Amino acid sequence: MIKLISECNDFMKDCGFTYAFCGGYALELFLGKRLRSHSDIDTTVFEEDRINSIEFVLNKGWNVYEHKADWDFINNKIANNYLRRILKSDDKRIPELRYIWAIKPDCSFFKIERKSGEENIYDYKILNDEQLNFDFFEIYFNKQKDGNFVFDSFTSQDKNITRKLNKAILYNNEGIPFLAPEVKLLMTSHPAYLSSDYHKAKTEIDFDSTVHFLPKESIEWLINALETAYPDGNTRLEQLKAL
Repeated sequence: MIKLISECNDFMKDCGFTYAFCGGYALELFLGKRLRSHSDIDTTVFEEDRINSIEFVLNKGWNVYEHKADWDFINNKIANNYLRRILKSDDKRIPELRYIWAIKPDCSFFKIERKSGEENIYDYKILNDEQLNFDFFEIYFNKQKDGNFVFDSFTSQDKNITRKLNKAILYNNEGIPFLAPEVKLLMTSHPAYLSSDYHKAKTEIDFDSTVHFLPKESIEWLINALETAYPDGNTRLEQLKAL
């Protein structure tokens, strides 16, 4: 198994709440092989465990940051890009956060400096295109309800798309949890991902490498979810129906 994922799973496995790997690594955990390089490690935790996850990371001696960035997917540009350090789990902005950055002190992946004239605001620079050491990962906060993984409005286009938890979160033969491939592929079928220069190549590799290995039920669910989210059509939907 990929060294970074094994190290991150060892870090998280005694957390006491549900977590799973997402992003491109989730597909590699499903397939059991390397697909491509990765710029970071993405994990998901349910919203009710926001505070628990932040406390857990802080108690491990790592730093937690709110990442503020306004991303223009089409033009591949970021504005208002900075970090704000979260020092305690009673930070008033925690309930509003959709994700956090967990960064080990002396992280090799970033250069972080306090922003001049600002309190608790930091500029940062990413030092490598690919993360090489386990000293940084992201935690995204997702919804669950009535035993279902609930997709956010960006993914589902406010169409109330869900997936049973026991099908949305799977485990590899080493017991490492990951989002099911059809869940990941739905998330990255948004037109913003498909048209973004930054994301397009990665999402094409992910889709082409994975879709032929999906069980029939997973493909049927993904087709139905795409038809629900994008009634006017979607590139991925057309590709799935052509299989």
